[in-house]
Amino acid sequence: MLKVFLILSCWTFWGNLAASEESTPDNIKFNVYMNNSKIGYHKLDFSRENDLIKSKINIEFKVNFLGFTLYKYSHQNIELWKDDSLLQLSAETNKNGDLLNCNFEKVDDDYKVDGSFGKRSMKTSQIPTSYWNKKIVENKFITALNTQDCSNLNFTVSYIGQNMIYNNLLLADHFKLIGKESSGEDVDIDLWYDEENRWIKMIFVKDNSE
Repeated sequence: MLKVFLILSCWTFWGNLAASEESTPDNIKFNVYMNNSKIGYHKLDFSRENDLIKSKINIEFKVNFLGFTLYKYSHQNIELWKDDSLLQLSAETNKNGDLLNCNFEKVDDDYKVDGSFGKRSMKTSQIPTSYWNKKIVENKFITALNTQDCSNLNFTVSYIGQNMIYNNLLLADHFKLIGKESSGEDVDIDLWYDEENRWIKMIFVKDNSE
């Protein structure tokens, strides 16, 4: 079973531990590893626009073997949040040559969804699968917005417990999410958040190969 690890690349953004509701989240950069080899990165940059939080997400990784690229993935996503609720999202994904998109926007009293999976509208916002917002693990069952294609992704969430990570330097809450994408691909994810509710680590199963 192949696993992909997202490991914090540095500790320099850990200055403001007493974050308030009016503060801007800290930028995050993960290095992405598979089988102990670095294969890419996952960056999240945050900014504030009046009462909105803007997150820019950029993911790039590829798996090489004997000079050949076996798998390549890129994902760009821009989100706008207000009062911890998603207002707008625009994402494009290249999943090993499969081009996907997802657009989500609040229009009047409705939320419009338009992506590779199709169009729909809803009366309430959704938590996206960008994972930085801890709300995605606050309930045992959650229907999240798949930021790749705008499909719904139904997760079962389990709280594993607290444990020390990064050479026993950091205490974190550990959660496991199990679900299935619209393509039928299983989703098996482990997430860690620190005591300030910041996303700090992730492991996901790429496939079920032995």
